[in-house]
Amino acid sequence: MKPTVIKTTAIVALLSFVALLFADDKVSLRTNFFSDNTGTAVQSPAVEIAKDILRGAEFFLRYSMDRVIVPPIRGVSATPSPIDAVTGASRPISTDDPANQSFTKQRNEIIAGLQTARFALSYYYSKESDYTGRLATVSGNFDFNQRNTNLAMTYSYGWDRIEPLATDSLYRKTSHNFNLALTQTLSPKLIGRIGMDVSRVEGFQSNPYRAVFAAGLHRLEIHPPTRNRVAGFVKLNRYFETMASLQAGYRFYRDDWQVQSHTFDFAYHQYFSDKVLLRYRYRYYNQTGAFFHQPSYPAVQQFMTADYKLEPFNSHLFGVKLEYKLKDLVKGGFLRFLSTSTFEAKYERYFSSNDFTADIFQFGLVFSY
Repeated sequence: MKPTVIKTTAIVALLSFVALLFADDKVSLRTNFFSDNTGTAVQSPAVEIAKDILRGAEFFLRYSMDRVIVPPIRGVSATPSPIDAVTGASRPISTDDPANQSFTKQRNEIIAGLQTARFALSYYYSKESDYTGRLATVSGNFDFNQRNTNLAMTYSYGWDRIEPLATDSLYRKTSHNFNLALTQTLSPKLIGRIGMDVSRVEGFQSNPYRAVFAAGLHRLEIHPPTRNRVAGFVKLNRYFETMASLQAGYRFYRDDWQVQSHTFDFAYHQYFSDKVLLRYRYRYYNQTGAFFHQPSYPAVQQFMTADYKLEPFNSHLFGVKLEYKLKDLVKGGFLRFLSTSTFEAKYERYFSSNDFTADIFQFGLVFSY
C-alpha cells in the first residue's frame, strides 16, 4: 500500500475514533471516488462532526483529504497542457514530474464553525503543494409569518495564495460572495424558494500550468484579472402521500466574461419503508462561451484560455442515491451507534457536448452517538 493511502486511512481512522468519544450529536464518514475519461482520478475520504457546546449553539468540524492522480500528458512532451477536470486538478511540468508519468496531488481541507438557529460563522482552509485557500463566512436566517416564510442571507470573503511549482511566481486571488434566499410555504404539500447569488473575484484566475497554442507556439493562458457574477434561481419541493417528493429547480447565471448559463435540476425521493430511501436525480446544463475563448489563436491576444469550462457546451448528469437506516441492527455495546446510523451509497454519471465524461461514487455512514 502506498504511503499516501496509509496516511489518509490513518487520519480518517483517528478522527473517527475521536468522533466516537466526544461527539454527542452527529458524525458522518464519507468517501468519494471520481474518475473521468481523461484518466484523472480522485479519492476523497471525509469526516464530519457536530457537537452541542452551549444551549442552542453547535460546533461543527469537517476534515477531508483529496488525493488526485493526473494522467501523463498526451501530445507534445514537457509542454503545459489543458489537463483540468471537473475537480479543477492540474499538473506542473518539471524535471521532477515529467509529462510522460502520472502526477499525484494531495489537498487537505478543514471547515470549522459555530451555528445557532439563526446565525452561523465558519472558516474554511485548504492546503496543497501549490495552492492555499481561505474563506470566512457569516450567515443568518429569520422566520416570519408563523414560520411559513424564511429569509436567509450569507456573505463570504475568500483570499487565496497560488505558488506554481518549479517557478518563483506568487499570485493572489480574493473574492466577495453574497447570497439571498426566500423560502415560502405555498401549501401543506408545496414549498417554494427564490434567490440570487452575487460575487466578485479579483486577482489571478488562470491555471498556471495550462497552455494555449497561439501564433504557432504553446503559451500560458491569460484570464482577465476581475470577474463579476450574478445568478438567480427558483426551486419547488412537492410532497406526495405515497411517501415521495419531487424537487425541481432552475438557475440562470451571467458574468462579465459573457458566460451565460441555464441549469435545470430534478430530484425524486421515494421511501420504500421507514428504512429505505431511493433518490433519482437529473441535471441539464447549457452555457455560452467567454468573450475571449477561441478554438485556436492565430495571433497572441490580451486574454487567452484553454479551459473547457469557458467554451460553449451543454451537459447532462444522471444519478441515483440509496439511504438505508440500520435501525435495531445493534442494541448495545460499543457499536450501539449503528442502531441510529444511516448507510449512504451514490453513483452519478456526467457527460458533456465537449467530449468530457465522469463517474462519481460516494459511500458514507452518518450516525448519532
